[in-house]
Amino acid sequence: MHSDEISYQTAGAVRLAFGFLRAMVSSLGWRLAGALAVSVALALAEGSGVLLLVPLLAAIGLIVTDGPAGHLAAWTTQAFAFFGLAPDLPVVLMAFLAVSIVHASLSRWHLVLDPATEQRFTLAWRERLYAAIVSSRWSFLVQRRANDLAHALTRDMERVSTAAYQLLRLAATLGVTAIYVAFAMRLSGGLTLVAAAGSVGLLWLFRGQARQSTERGAAHAEADRRLDEMIHESLDSLKVAKSLGAEPRARRAHGVLVRAASGEYLAFIATLARSKHRMDVISAAALSLLLFAAVTAFGLRGASLLLLMFVFSRIVPRVLSLQQSIQLFAVNLPAFGRVVALCRRCEEEADRSIAEGSDRLELTRTLRLDNVAFSYPSRPSRLIDGISLEIGAGATTAIVGPSGGGKSTLADILIGLLQPDSGCLAVDGAELRGERLRAWRRSIGYVPQDTFLLHESIRANLAWAAPGAAEADMWQALEMAAAATFVAALPQGLDTPVGDRGTRLSGGERQRISLARVLLRRPSLLVLDEATSALDSGSERQILEAVARLHGRVTVVFITHRLTAVRDADVIHVLEAGRVVESGSWKTLVNAPGAFRRLWDAQASTGAAPTPERWQLA
Repeated sequence: MHSDEISYQTAGAVRLAFGFLRAMVSSLGWRLAGALAVSVALALAEGSGVLLLVPLLAAIGLIVTDGPAGHLAAWTTQAFAFFGLAPDLPVVLMAFLAVSIVHASLSRWHLVLDPATEQRFTLAWRERLYAAIVSSRWSFLVQRRANDLAHALTRDMERVSTAAYQLLRLAATLGVTAIYVAFAMRLSGGLTLVAAAGSVGLLWLFRGQARQSTERGAAHAEADRRLDEMIHESLDSLKVAKSLGAEPRARRAHGVLVRAASGEYLAFIATLARSKHRMDVISAAALSLLLFAAVTAFGLRGASLLLLMFVFSRIVPRVLSLQQSIQLFAVNLPAFGRVVALCRRCEEEADRSIAEGSDRLELTRTLRLDNVAFSYPSRPSRLIDGISLEIGAGATTAIVGPSGGGKSTLADILIGLLQPDSGCLAVDGAELRGERLRAWRRSIGYVPQDTFLLHESIRANLAWAAPGAAEADMWQALEMAAAATFVAALPQGLDTPVGDRGTRLSGGERQRISLARVLLRRPSLLVLDEATSALDSGSERQILEAVARLHGRVTVVFITHRLTAVRDADVIHVLEAGRVVESGSWKTLVNAPGAFRRLWDAQASTGAAPTPERWQLA
């Protein structure tokens, strides 16, 4: 790596470290000040304990009045005199015991307060990141990997938590080290300066080791990300994998990635261990040299030498701890950069139509799209290209067409998840913007092809859409969705668990529960997006019969590629390449040469629709 690249990365790391510190101050405020105050008090208590060694040595007969220790002895004698006490052995031991109790109490408080402070900071960022993600515009979210978002909320936030803890630990260690350095300076300023220069030199020599630890930590984080991605995708596709007999391949792929992650972690630990070993050996040698210099070059003897040996023996582990905390902070710091970048990006892409409230926008006359166009920034070709159509209140409107024609994108526009690049969407003649759009979002019922059910009871799944709904309303919604009979027959009724993603229910039962859930909201518009495409004919018929009973009461938009499902629709719009190419009733479209007839013939040839002879007789 070139020196200029290293300098650039170092400058970026320093900026990120200051950004991390500013974020902690901003999030914690006075709580951070309290944690630091306890650290300072702990350092002072430890320093007081060291200072009491001087009268203790004097009490057991050592001469402490000569040399540098004499100044400390004079201070302690004056301190005891201020309280009217003589510095004899019992009094000194009692004072030492009192200081030790205070130190132990502060240490216990510190051990609880630092993790609590770190957790408060981490929780604040977890909540901010999660809120930013779920509040982002749908057009932004669909272009990102769900696993990357989950990884940021879990693994990256764990690393942010570790970085915060190491920073707090670093501050506490610095405080204690400063107290010991102050004692050492009083005993021998010249020797302490030499020791300080040596410590700085050691840290400078170990900067390459710190950089290597950071790189190893980054490699471990990347290995974890790949493993998380593989686990997420393999669990989502487990049923398909079993049907293909792909379990051995999945096990091998998992084994490769989990071994890689484990290897990177062990390599990271080995790097830390090598660094610590070298620092231990060099520190021991440096301490020996310092003591030799203290005797031969600085002429320290007796109590002064004993005190200096004690102080230096306490400083060295602190320097080692500082070096380790700096390494661990640097290793985990990049995760904070990723979290901040994702959080800011999501906040820039915030969906302004999301708002708490109870106001609704009822559709009483027409829902109209006027020359609506839409495309994703990453895909310049238009998914919706100048669509104009009108949906009557209480009517059942079908939107059909080949895959990739823009049907689901149009559904997302109708329910307000996507905002048109041009054109407008209007309810009863007024364009959906601002508060009207927010009210419209609260008036929608949406049932997709892939149903989502919580791993809880049927009651909990219904209440997810309408918290606080009465049980009578739940049963009414189930009745409207043709689901009341099978739910009533279940052993626990509404309290029956549905399993993970509803696996204890059949596909048709899951879909009818999903339909009942949105009907419990009493939607002004019900959008069924390929809601029957994955069902067998019997389950599809039950869903269609339930939807047919809603005619005139709920405005229904039925989006599907299965033409048999839309025979009873009031009007059918055919989409191709993002445009409406045909509109009309089922009977009109199926008997006229055009896009709908071609689709019908294609489905008839594959057995997906009746043959022409059958539909002519129908």
